[in-house]
Amino acid sequence: MLEGLHSYAIGVLITAVPVLVGALLFIWRDVNLRRRGVVVRAKCVESKRTDKGTVRLRLLYEVEGVQYYCDSLPFPSPPVGVGQRLDVIYDAKTPGYSEVVHQRTSGWVPKIVGTVAVVLLLLTGISYL
Repeated sequence: MLEGLHSYAIGVLITAVPVLVGALLFIWRDVNLRRRGVVVRAKCVESKRTDKGTVRLRLLYEVEGVQYYCDSLPFPSPPVGVGQRLDVIYDAKTPGYSEVVHQRTSGWVPKIVGTVAVVLLLLTGISYL
């Protein structure tokens, strides 16, 4: 039944390995942000409309005298304008890694994608047995 995967093995490896590595990176960063995250008020310094009509914000925050930027995910309607403040969560160990607090997700997407990649790799490996 799995013999058909032999002809797709190289394609599965070329696709699944980078996808798995990417998913693991997202999971690792998310875990660290949840564990070591510090919430700070950031100032909106830029608001750009995308070609799809949404708005991306660039937020400026400071940690121990060093300034960092956090770029938001697209907003259909931004909650703040330039000069106003919004909460950002950053990793205490790596302050440059941050996200807008109310745009935080549950983190399920990287886990699902990683699981699919692992299953594909396992099935491909089993097909050679």
